[in-house]
Amino acid sequence: MPHLRYNVATSLDGYIASLDGSTRWIVDDSTIDFDALYAEFDFFVMGRKTYEVMQSYGGPDENPLAKRSKESVIVASRSMKQEDFPSITVVSDNVIDYIWNLKSGAEKDIWLMGGGLLASQCLEACLVDTIEAAIIPVVLGDGIKVVEQVSRNFGLCLSASKALESGVVMTQYTVINGQAD
Repeated sequence: MPHLRYNVATSLDGYIASLDGSTRWIVDDSTIDFDALYAEFDFFVMGRKTYEVMQSYGGPDENPLAKRSKESVIVASRSMKQEDFPSITVVSDNVIDYIWNLKSGAEKDIWLMGGGLLASQCLEACLVDTIEAAIIPVVLGDGIKVVEQVSRNFGLCLSASKALESGVVMTQYTVINGQAD
């Protein structure tokens, strides 16, 4: 079965965006092959705010999701209406069930792009297989958390890490569902 991978850039102190939603602090590292990364996934799942950030990347030449089919870009939102966003799939009810169904039908992995609330819900439902955090060398002090409040601990097992010349540290953790010691 394909994996749900929470792949996210985070500050050293655990924020995926500043309070105003800005991600301008993320270091641009030319050694990261984003085309190859995107090719690893069939589906891209995100919350509304993450979708809005992705839209700010511009048109088809700048925004890698703009070239994807409607079915492959899934936005979980209670406020967005499908008819207003014909180029994506808007899921407003039973998001967790929808993602479970994606996992059972996908050939490649599924990229959980954020945000922190959706990541928390997916962790609670034991959907997340790996957390892949690109740790950016900056301390924000406040902002949108990598993971919002969860009801229990989730153990993680480091499966890969690599320091890049830019100072970014790429990490990959396998999620050990259930109570951590």
